[in-house]
Amino acid sequence: MLHIARFIRNTPVKGLQAYFLGNGFPVPGLDWREPEVKVVVPLLKAVEALDDGKRAILSVDAGRIDALTDELGQEAMWSVVRDQESFGKLENAHDRATWLFLHDPEAFQRAEEIRYTDSHRLGRMWDGFVGPLQATVSMDSEHHRQFEISLRNLFRSGQVKVEVYHRTRAHLDEESRLVQVMVYREGLPDSFLEFQEGELARRNRRPVLEFALTYQPEDGVIEVISQGRENREEIVRMFAETLLQTPIKTARVPLRRYDLASLSSPRDFPTDPEDGIESVKVVLLQLQPLDHGPERITFETNRRTDQSLYERLWDWFERNNPLTGDFRIQIAKISVRFHPEKGGRQGKVLTIRLALPNGCNLKGTTDKERLICEKYLARWGLVREL
Repeated sequence: MLHIARFIRNTPVKGLQAYFLGNGFPVPGLDWREPEVKVVVPLLKAVEALDDGKRAILSVDAGRIDALTDELGQEAMWSVVRDQESFGKLENAHDRATWLFLHDPEAFQRAEEIRYTDSHRLGRMWDGFVGPLQATVSMDSEHHRQFEISLRNLFRSGQVKVEVYHRTRAHLDEESRLVQVMVYREGLPDSFLEFQEGELARRNRRPVLEFALTYQPEDGVIEVISQGRENREEIVRMFAETLLQTPIKTARVPLRRYDLASLSSPRDFPTDPEDGIESVKVVLLQLQPLDHGPERITFETNRRTDQSLYERLWDWFERNNPLTGDFRIQIAKISVRFHPEKGGRQGKVLTIRLALPNGCNLKGTTDKERLICEKYLARWGLVREL
């Protein structure tokens, strides 16, 4: 019921009415012309009275809509919506997601795919490869079929479907144009138990597995998002040969490496006023012996305390401070507080976790994360490209 309650409480009445009446969920006795406060509670009670089948459908729909209401989901919808004028006039994120869900299911699915792809960038499911600059991704159905055949052979899969479309990706104040390729393939046979007429029965199925590629002509980077890493290089090579019509050597893009040495003593973190950053503070350091032994020492301080982590270490250890001894920093957490937005009481706080050699919890998926990843980590001397 959590997704359903969030959907009902955050979507304007006009959007709720369009969803419930348009999807076969009549609510007897409910006057949609009443003020919002008089619609929400009766609607929640009506949902509780639905049979299990309809409530399950509503729960799935509400979950899909709710997933696109964060910043990344909103950007994904803006990148695919056709009627941007109508879309831009809607009241809030839930209103926009509901409207797209009802008016353009194909675009809504594209937004889901884009959000899925961008939310996994730079994580374990991601790899980037150097491709040709300013190449054109073929929209020829025969080339798509060749790519599908290559993938069927690679995965020994019975069915493969490839979908190719243009999209954009935000980078701070700019947008990049790229092409996204969604690949759906038939997985190995599976089975699960279900109730049929009160008895347990086993149903067989072949699940559909998916992965995504993106190609950005401006820098030539080909990115692949997939569960298994062992086939990514071959997937990218097949993509280049069939859809770019250009063989490549599948060299990976240069990796970022973090340098945490400057955090061994108090330091400044310069920022630009227009970026709205109120404060930057080191809140955790994990140390490893220089002989690479298995031991770790972790020091952490509360973000709200006035005393810095370095002051606490000095109070505790004075001249035997481990930051000046035979240790190196393996993991660091840095708290970045932003000024409150207009009308807000508290500003957003980002906690950045950096781990040697290239671990980072920020994936650059929101405006503030991109600001830190693309601008300030380099300025603060904490990252270098190899």
